[in-house]
Amino acid sequence: MAEEVVLLDFWLSMFGMRSRIALAEKGIKYEYEEEDLWNKSALLLQTNPVHKKIPVLIHNGKPICESLIQVQYINEVWHDKAPLLPSDPYQKATARFWADYVDKKDFGLVPIKVATWGPFVLLNMDNEILQKDNIDTGNVASEWLGSSSELFSLNGVDTTLTYVCRCEYIIECNWKVFCDNYLDGGYHVPFAHKGLASGLSLDSYTCFYFYFKVHACVGC
Repeated sequence: MAEEVVLLDFWLSMFGMRSRIALAEKGIKYEYEEEDLWNKSALLLQTNPVHKKIPVLIHNGKPICESLIQVQYINEVWHDKAPLLPSDPYQKATARFWADYVDKKDFGLVPIKVATWGPFVLLNMDNEILQKDNIDTGNVASEWLGSSSELFSLNGVDTTLTYVCRCEYIIECNWKVFCDNYLDGGYHVPFAHKGLASGLSLDSYTCFYFYFKVHACVGC
């Protein structure tokens, strides 16, 4: 009886990539099912009811979850094809050590410092800030925001603001395209996006750099 192998995955997932590489190394033919992470399929929810996440490997109707477990499963089930690990115990341990090292170094959580500035939550990954045990909340504006805190205050963004509500808008386009067009400095907006340009005073457009970039443009 032919084996049925199905992989529920998302093309950009680095975790699913592990399983895809393992299957490719073994030369295993499988059916690839692309998942919509914002509208998960009934099959995904059924086969991974605990985490409801990709990737899910389905072998002859039996689901295997978690990418590292899948890689181990693939190596054990198809043990006669292209072993993924050396047979020597020491070499195997060495390979696992470096795999774990790369996994944590490149894909592990990034350390950050968190502080509040009025109603805002600020995140900082600067090495000098990370080495400090305590955060001086009184100097968050000067140390984390620098002179941009004054710029924010001049434009009505300061610690006196309070949270009122959250509004969501559906924009029928790629978010990056919208942001790029809206904050590109106006060099092509008047020609390509006349409707958008009609609501902006592009002569007032400025761009301010500090640890980050602030775009400002007055509306008409």
